[in-house]
Amino acid sequence: MATAKDIKVNSYCDEVSGQLMRMKESIHELQKNAEKVYGVDSAWATTYDRHLCELADMIEWKLQILMKACPFEWAGTDSEYERIVEVPPTEEIMRSEFSGGYVGG
Repeated sequence: MATAKDIKVNSYCDEVSGQLMRMKESIHELQKNAEKVYGVDSAWATTYDRHLCELADMIEWKLQILMKACPFEWAGTDSEYERIVEVPPTEEIMRSEFSGGYVGG
């Protein structure tokens, strides 16, 4: 059963997460606008892109901190992020290629 404190914390996490996600989306829109205004290969567009990319990375870092600081049950960013990541093996190693290495004492 959720307590009033849990509800307040979860709603706070939802609010902060939503604000940070909107800021990040706005920054990406500004990057696209800079490319349209100045041209993709322009020095100005490159400069703006670099600075805006740094801001977006900082906001992403803050989102990750928020995910760690908020309660485990909080599911505010489940739609944007996967909590479980699966990495498939790249290839099977044949037994003849496998070397066990030194085992001994």
